Amino acid sequence: MAPADPIQIRIRATHLAEWRRAHGLTQRQLARRLAVSQNYIPALEGGSRDPGPTMRGRLMQTLGVGFFDLFEVVLVGVAGEELHLQPAAEPPAAPSPVSRR
Repeated sequence: MAPADPIQIRIRATHLAEWRRAHGLTQRQLARRLAVSQNYIPALEGGSRDPGPTMRGRLMQTLGVGFFDLFEVVLVGVAGEELHLQPAAEPPAAPSPVSRR
């Protein structure tokens, strides 16, 4: 039996957490900026939820990143095999402190 949706867009959960931290945001702060429940961000970062199209756009805009920085496209075959269409992007390095002279 074929999967319900052969094309899936999945969040790169660890990348979301890294981008959030690189912007100096807590899970609570990101949830407030996105106007979502406080439990939604940990669910995304834990990989148990995948955002819909509107939320994907809001996440990219809020974090200033591109689609493949946060998401991957996966084709799922009839037998359940997966083909990942884009290699994982590297999460950002921690921002360097601003030097004040």
